[in-house]
Amino acid sequence: MTPTVPVREAAPGKRVDFKKRYGWRARIGLISPAILDTSAEQMRKILPEGVLLSAITISAPIQNLGTEQGTRAFDLMVEGGKRLAAEKVDALICGGAAVAVMKGVDGDKEMEAALRRETAVPLVMANGGILAALRFLGARSVIAISPFIEPRNKEIADFLRAAGYRCLAAEGLGLTRNVDFASQTPDAALQLGLRVAREHPDADAIYIACPRWPTVDIIETLEQETGKPVISAPAAWIWGALKALNIRECSPGYGRLLESLRAA
Repeated sequence: MTPTVPVREAAPGKRVDFKKRYGWRARIGLISPAILDTSAEQMRKILPEGVLLSAITISAPIQNLGTEQGTRAFDLMVEGGKRLAAEKVDALICGGAAVAVMKGVDGDKEMEAALRRETAVPLVMANGGILAALRFLGARSVIAISPFIEPRNKEIADFLRAAGYRCLAAEGLGLTRNVDFASQTPDAALQLGLRVAREHPDADAIYIACPRWPTVDIIETLEQETGKPVISAPAAWIWGALKALNIRECSPGYGRLLESLRAA
């Protein structure tokens, strides 16, 4: 008789199946134009058991979110997509929403076209993933918050309006350095979101830009306080990738959009 390897108690209350590999359900790739710290951590919080996040940053990560570094990052994102496709990921998230909109309202489509030429996996684009979430939630008017300075916020508003949405406001913390985005507490996003929502009660939804800004932990609280669905960039991207892979599950506690996976 062939001996079997049992499921063992690794620690009190924790069981480990030695025959299951990491990513036994799926591997989701993430390309980021910035250092991967808070962004990857937030996405891993949301993923269900058995789904692995394979995340890489571009070869020259953005430190200061200005036009020059953003333009250079655009081409490097495509290179990153090729690297992840070679690692046999099952779906690919292309981050860098701000990088795409620096190229104009069609920047996301331009990057998507380049990635489709170089890869053969389902894609979730940074801005396209947000638009998909807005469509799913039935929102027509939106307020946007970010850690960014005014020119970046204006680019977000222009993109949303070009896509057919009423952007009632796009406000940020006035930061430019990526390390400063990641250094904020979740309360920074919560307080900004609450204030802008009070000023624009007619908005259908709240969009929180920038995955490096800690935001996923406030989604449910912000939804409860405002009565509006909240679309946080990292949560929307994971929602899109799980949908593409037909995985109808996620970690609980991250808002209406992700809970919709369970209800499907």
